[in-house]
Amino acid sequence: MASADPPETRHRIKIRILVVLASILAFLAIFTSWIDRQALNTDRWVHTSGKLLEDKTISDAVATYAVDQLYANVDVSAVIKQRLPKDAKQFSAPVAAGVRQFATRAAQQAIQSPRVQQAWQDANRIAHTELVSILKGNNEVVSSQSGTVVLDLRPLVLQLADRIGLKKQLNQKLPPDVGQLQVADSKDLDTAQTVTKLIEGFAWVFTFGSVAFFGLAVYLAKGRRWMVLLAYGLGLVAAGLGAIAVRGALKGLFVDSLANTEAANEPAKHAWDIGTSLLQSIATTVIIYGVLFVLAAFLASPSGYAVGIRRAVAPTLRDRRELVWSIFGAASLIGLIVWPPDGFRQLVLTVLLIGLAGLGIEALRRKTLVEFPGAQRGDWMRSMRERAGRMTSETGRRVGSAFRGLASDEVRQPEDARIDRLERLGELKEKGILTAAEFREEKQKVLSA
Repeated sequence: MASADPPETRHRIKIRILVVLASILAFLAIFTSWIDRQALNTDRWVHTSGKLLEDKTISDAVATYAVDQLYANVDVSAVIKQRLPKDAKQFSAPVAAGVRQFATRAAQQAIQSPRVQQAWQDANRIAHTELVSILKGNNEVVSSQSGTVVLDLRPLVLQLADRIGLKKQLNQKLPPDVGQLQVADSKDLDTAQTVTKLIEGFAWVFTFGSVAFFGLAVYLAKGRRWMVLLAYGLGLVAAGLGAIAVRGALKGLFVDSLANTEAANEPAKHAWDIGTSLLQSIATTVIIYGVLFVLAAFLASPSGYAVGIRRAVAPTLRDRRELVWSIFGAASLIGLIVWPPDGFRQLVLTVLLIGLAGLGIEALRRKTLVEFPGAQRGDWMRSMRERAGRMTSETGRRVGSAFRGLASDEVRQPEDARIDRLERLGELKEKGILTAAEFREEKQKVLSA
């Protein structure tokens, strides 16, 4: 015999499990999406690396590195000695030390210039493009580069040398590998390619798995779907806040592992903040989605305020359906233009969420038509005015009754009131506030009243 319980009761445990799983997957999707978009998207990588160099603390550290590379690979003192007059050649060493301080300051200023900023971004774009090609199995790139990806900062070093007038002399003397940072090596190629595939796969699975579990929970919760909306919305908010908390907790570990000296701590902190800014953005977006789900749940709930709102919009949803969908379509299009999706997965997710929003609007429209089939424009305002009038009348009635009750008590029980006043006078006398003479005088007034 089939159960007579409603579906939402029979599937209550399943629904709760599905919503919890959907929230957990949303939390994991934040991190996999961040890694995928930050590490494997060249445009995003170049944008972030540009922001890193624009940061004064980080750019000063890069300038110091470039000057250190200059002095570590070239005998600057000897170069300067060749250019000094014969009588001044003995001062080449102290001059080189002074030039180093000047070079560091010049480098710090140069790195903030558009020319050097562009050179930095170009170097990062080339290195990252090669890296992504290798990680995604581009055999041609792997064979030509021997599986090695290098971030070439040699042009940056030469530009800094040019700022202090040494480029011509140093261009031929600098070793070929000066300023070159190895990003990837063929030894770790197989592992890196496997990790890349896992990151891309998990980003898809976690993102759309969360939506799928939510959709299944909504399907099973017929009659109480607004509660699933509310629970999933709160789950998304919790996932976003959790990701932000993890970002803050990992900052200390990142700084400790990256910074070998006290001077490197501050640049490492700035690098973490900039490098994880996309993670912060994704988490914030998830929180916003969660808030929107909570608002949708409120509109569909049996709350008196929600019912009033549905009653107010019922005539518009019924009689001006084309206008409603036109506004929805325009808002969706504007959103896609102002906040374009970053990649194919993001585009699919955005389209899916727009579709879910459309289904929600249609469900709200049908619900209001069932609840208020004869609702007319202005009914809600008239109802609110009537309700406000009833509340005012009720408040006035209660206040009047209270005053009348006080007055009637005074009329019906004058002796009780007199006794209370005498007791109060006795208490004041005992506490020393009234003297014996003052007590007798006040007592006589009460008795003669």
